[in-house]
Amino acid sequence: MNIIKFYQYICNELELDYFITVIPKMVVMETMYETLLKMPLFQGLGEDEITKIVGKVKLHFQKYKAGSVILRSGDPCNELTFLLKGEIMLESTDKDNNFVLKEFQSAPDLVGFYSLFGIKTCYFSTYTAETDVDVVSIDKSFILTELDKHDIFRLNFRNILSNRLQQFHDRLWQFTYSCLETKIVDFLLARCEKPYGKKQLKIKMEDFAAIIGETRLSVSKCLNQLEKDGLVILRRTEVEIPDLNLLKLWKEKFLMTFSHNKEIVNE
Repeated sequence: MNIIKFYQYICNELELDYFITVIPKMVVMETMYETLLKMPLFQGLGEDEITKIVGKVKLHFQKYKAGSVILRSGDPCNELTFLLKGEIMLESTDKDNNFVLKEFQSAPDLVGFYSLFGIKTCYFSTYTAETDVDVVSIDKSFILTELDKHDIFRLNFRNILSNRLQQFHDRLWQFTYSCLETKIVDFLLARCEKPYGKKQLKIKMEDFAAIIGETRLSVSKCLNQLEKDGLVILRRTEVEIPDLNLLKLWKEKFLMTFSHNKEIVNE
């Protein structure tokens, strides 16, 4: 593999002086290259294939400071974006503006890839840099004309989309409406990009109660109990979930206990 040519290519993209900047920072650039190799779409490709792709496909490297908007909700998705370094925040709002859901995504990962094809090809969420981040993007046209020529890339992309669809299908069929506690957890699972990690839900208690069909008082009591259990953190008009996966596991354990107690009552 000709690593030097790869460095030169990246320098041209970032408008850097090769001899002044790249040689002292060769380790940093090599780390960036290794990160690119770990991306789901490129897994399974050999080094020679990656080199050929880099030579043919136009890669757009960009850096964003913390607080900068990377992608905005409603904007057309005309490129495939990879998060190489740092952490970003996804902010999604329901159509009636009753609540805002914030999620946090760390590198390396794909960003908003599901909006690339389909009927609606606009970003649903707004993506903001939570820390200083590095991203690389590939134009949609290059995906169709160059990357799609590689069997492994096509298989990886189909697998990623299929896995996402299967995950949401599984979540829908696992929803239970037997009690308030599970309604709250399922509300979050149905709307989150990933069923794990830190989440922040900004919503008024009365709106939350109306959406899940419960009273404001009962929802408030339930959330307070979840806070005592260390599963959520309550603030004014905001519910923070430190790790949604812990809440999901709690729900599964709660349902087992709930079903067991119900069987005892019916005996």
